[in-house]
Amino acid sequence: MFSSPLLLSAIAIEGYAVLAVELLTIRQLTPYVGNATDTVAIVIAAVLLPLAFGYEAGGRASLVPGDEPGVRRQLTRSLLIAALVLSFGLSHPFLAAFFAILDSLGLTHRLVQTAIHACLFLVYPVYLLGQTIPLIAYCSTGVSLPRSTGLMLFLSTLGSFLGSVVSTLVFMTFFDVHITVALTLGLLVLLATLIGWRMAGHNRLALTASALGLYIMAIDSPAVVKAYGIVSNNLYSEVRIVTNPAEDSRLLVNNNSPSSKFAAHPEHRFAYLKFIEKEILRRLETDRPRRILVIGAGGFTIGLEDRFHAYTYVDIDPALRQVSEEYFLRQPLSPNKTFVPESARAFLRRNTETYDVVVLDAFTNRISLPPDLITREAFAAVRQAVAPDGQVIMNIITSPSFADRFSRASMPRSVACFPSFPVRSCLRPGPAALRLCSISRAVQTASRTTSTRTIETARSWMTSVRDEIGHPFREVQGAVRSPCEELFREAAMKPVRRQYERHQDYGRHCYPTCSYALIVSSLLHATP
Repeated sequence: MFSSPLLLSAIAIEGYAVLAVELLTIRQLTPYVGNATDTVAIVIAAVLLPLAFGYEAGGRASLVPGDEPGVRRQLTRSLLIAALVLSFGLSHPFLAAFFAILDSLGLTHRLVQTAIHACLFLVYPVYLLGQTIPLIAYCSTGVSLPRSTGLMLFLSTLGSFLGSVVSTLVFMTFFDVHITVALTLGLLVLLATLIGWRMAGHNRLALTASALGLYIMAIDSPAVVKAYGIVSNNLYSEVRIVTNPAEDSRLLVNNNSPSSKFAAHPEHRFAYLKFIEKEILRRLETDRPRRILVIGAGGFTIGLEDRFHAYTYVDIDPALRQVSEEYFLRQPLSPNKTFVPESARAFLRRNTETYDVVVLDAFTNRISLPPDLITREAFAAVRQAVAPDGQVIMNIITSPSFADRFSRASMPRSVACFPSFPVRSCLRPGPAALRLCSISRAVQTASRTTSTRTIETARSWMTSVRDEIGHPFREVQGAVRSPCEELFREAAMKPVRRQYERHQDYGRHCYPTCSYALIVSSLLHATP
């Protein structure tokens, strides 16, 4: 049927490589553009379309049936070029430099960045790999076309199945993402070497393949990844630790998002964390240990020093606890803290217990939340997990004046399950309260200098309009906007205002969000 079993195995390896590359691209782009459906759709399109054109181009190759040397020559060239181009698009050093260049050019929209990356580093390699099946079909002899076609499609699909399962559940899970990149691209280089070994000039081929293989191993080596401060790079997240000796602090960066900050002095910790500690956790009754659920463990800094109440941290990354204890906290978690490595929605679905406090603090990366956690169904599941006298604290990065579509859409979804709140609870915890705790993570200086004044201003405003509040949130939203705009004009917030305006179209609000308006939101309590 086919003159060489190696050519048949090349079909399966091509199927494996295409699926593995697609999944690796989605994973490697997550720290930069997130993994929302629209960005994933661009990656999938950048694989399927060139794959189709590759099939068509391979069938038009200037070869004659039975020309195995010509097939080997073209396959060898295609595999080596594909491996080289993919090494740029999947390796961390090039990705960091690439997105830094796009940011400097003002190309900051995540969909634009995803499309540019796909066009430069994904379309052409997949186009070359797509030519594998029709090229090998030229070597099919002595068998009917339906049988040879069925066999080739079977092998390609089998390879795709293995690429989707082995690359994620085995390699990314146990050997980290950068090792998976090296193994996948190394497999293409090895296949090219074996296919082209029978041709003339195999010494030059061996030299080229060796140089390319060594380059791939070097650029995706653990040493290079470690040089960027990355301590974990698995299927779920890329975790870096950034130290600041000046203030004796460490920053845990998860998928390029400043996830947690540990500092010797509490003043240097994140503003939203200090708010939660002061306004919620320290005000809990101490007649018994309260049950606290934290969705989005980060670096386990929420309630870190609390040895009394019982904490349950939920996060999808199973390596997060070990990484935090070894590199970030540099101490084990206290016995009153439990870590559940599971998807938040899966945990909430099977959960049968209730909690006195639920903290929603989950981010996919610096610009996006897990899509399954910002739906009405997700908030309904959270509501079921809250005790009758419990509270929900939600850290969400939004526009302080509801200026963007996400801010306007996410708030009604959350309060749909907590539709109203009593006036008497505006300034203190109320039954089944929802605190929309959207506080800036990074504007530390402005938060420190204006937080007290801001809270007092917000409380004064809340008192003056309390007769208008205490009803559904849609009435509150209109009341919130005008005071927020007035606070926006305060002289003390002008630096933050300028920073926000500069980054408003950038879409990355974790750094520029203005804490004053979000503290106002934090004082709103909603009860069903």
